[in-house]
Amino acid sequence: MKIIDLSHALEVGMTQFPGTPPIEVKQICHYDPDGFRLTDLHSSVHTGTHCDAPGHYIEGGKMIDELGLDKFVGEAVIIDVDTSEGRELPVSILDGKDIRKDDIVILRTNMSKYWNMEEYITDYPYLSIELAERLVELEIKALGMDCLSPDSVDSDKVHKVILGAEIIAIENLNNLDQIHVDRFNFYAAPLLISNSEGGFTRAFAIL
Repeated sequence: MKIIDLSHALEVGMTQFPGTPPIEVKQICHYDPDGFRLTDLHSSVHTGTHCDAPGHYIEGGKMIDELGLDKFVGEAVIIDVDTSEGRELPVSILDGKDIRKDDIVILRTNMSKYWNMEEYITDYPYLSIELAERLVELEIKALGMDCLSPDSVDSDKVHKVILGAEIIAIENLNNLDQIHVDRFNFYAAPLLISNSEGGFTRAFAIL
């Protein structure tokens, strides 16, 4: 058995969606003189590797604490993304792929190599509406990606299609280049935060 960590560490100065309040992480108690160490964290729940619940964009949609863990755990199929013809991903990237009902689809864009660089925000690929609608038709339960968002920075259309179908979005994955199989077991259970539309997750694969 091999476990691959698919998460980015939470840290000050990390990549965040434009306009999001910057994360704050600081040590507020110290071994000397307090006798113990304590870290204080202030952040949007959409920072770093995280899950979007339907309530992120769908009014009345389910929140993180209303979703079963089965939404975030299961068999995943990985799809390599080619951006040579543009950043908007066509539905044709699914051609020939063995995608089954309740699969978790993972898009490997290789953008994680630009983490904490400007290119991570300016150059990442995003889904076309046709691709999002096809994933809904295929009845997948979650969509993960190693980039900032399934939408371009100035749009929310794909989020609304995906989340409107109660397909969970898992953003800012890492280390997908270490996965050398087409299907694997994937885990991305978010923190259980009451009435929250998203949650931090420690995502990982078991091969």
